[in-house]
Amino acid sequence: MEISNPRRILAVGAPGSGVLSLLKDLTGSAPELITDTTAGLSHEWNLTTKYYTAKLPIWIDEIPDIAEWRTEFTKPEAKEVVTAIGAWIFCFKKPVTEKDVEAIKDTMAAIAKVVEAACGYSDDHVRLAVAMPQSITPYLEKGAEDWDDVCMEHGFEFVDSEAKGKNQYGEEMGVKRVEDALKAQEWDGIGADDDFGFDDDAFGEGLDAEEREMGMELFGLKNAVHGMGEDEEAQVEELEGLMRKMVAIKGIYNLHASAHTRS
Repeated sequence: MEISNPRRILAVGAPGSGVLSLLKDLTGSAPELITDTTAGLSHEWNLTTKYYTAKLPIWIDEIPDIAEWRTEFTKPEAKEVVTAIGAWIFCFKKPVTEKDVEAIKDTMAAIAKVVEAACGYSDDHVRLAVAMPQSITPYLEKGAEDWDDVCMEHGFEFVDSEAKGKNQYGEEMGVKRVEDALKAQEWDGIGADDDFGFDDDAFGEGLDAEEREMGMELFGLKNAVHGMGEDEEAQVEELEGLMRKMVAIKGIYNLHASAHTRS
């Protein structure tokens, strides 16, 4: 069975958390950085199991400020975006200090709050907290059982990306566990009335490069226009409406400006 309109994966983490590295290990490729942030990038994963095939869109976001990100994504206008997500992959570098651990906890709590605000307590999202290699040594030693407890508190499954083989229950570990968890998800979750997809070729020979680039910047939603009409002028109006909506949700230009200022 081919899933023609699957829900999305959102891969997210703090700046430098290794999101693109994980995607490359998971899917065999990853998008190239366009600016100094991964926010706004998108990817696609051709997933095949014995039960279904699907081209899973992957949205990529970055969380430089946890409180600000949570505030933006718990706004009512963000609900449409959050409910289109079938899996959250939260990447974090293995912590060096206890302060790092607290930041990891705070981020998972923020994601849980975002999901709750949009979906209530009945969501069926996959939530994976993936620990990525740390370049700084020594880093804080924390056992898998401790991480399991921390992540479970916020509805996440802990995965050590560097782990190999199988655990005591015969389950795959590391990146293979991420793959298995995603394969087990129910992806066919968006009805016809909620179809974000459209044909890129039909979309817009008339849209200039600046409009296309802006569409990509807004949370990687280049393919997320709802209810596009056949008339080109109507398409442009729909895209502009989406842009305004996503600016309100993400505040992406302010975030980018702040990031450049800090750098």
